[in-house]
Amino acid sequence: MSDVAAQLGQARRSLRSGHVLLADGDPNGAVNRIYYALYHAATAALLRLGESVPKTHSGLIARFGAAVVSTGSLAPELGRLINEVEQLRLAADYLGDEIESATVVPLIAGAESFIAAIEHLVAN
Repeated sequence: MSDVAAQLGQARRSLRSGHVLLADGDPNGAVNRIYYALYHAATAALLRLGESVPKTHSGLIARFGAAVVSTGSLAPELGRLINEVEQLRLAADYLGDEIESATVVPLIAGAESFIAAIEHLVAN
């Protein structure tokens, strides 16, 4: 299995975990897993493009934005999603903010679209 395929597999597993956590009444945990689903999908895209993968979250998001979003390979609203979810994850994980379930539902749908778009990108 290639590194790209492994990252996409991890993205899908993380998203499934987000579904489970949300259904179990843990929206904070769901946001965490949704973020990592996006993170792994973004990593797959960078690997497919031959880009180096930064060691920090902010570095990965910046490199992804420059190499994928700003080139028009991904819709800007999907590109913004990883930033939005990262901010929610940081608030939930480190500040103890309670995330509402109603906030998480559209994030899951967005993550599905994000991963599907990355899968399409890496297939070409």
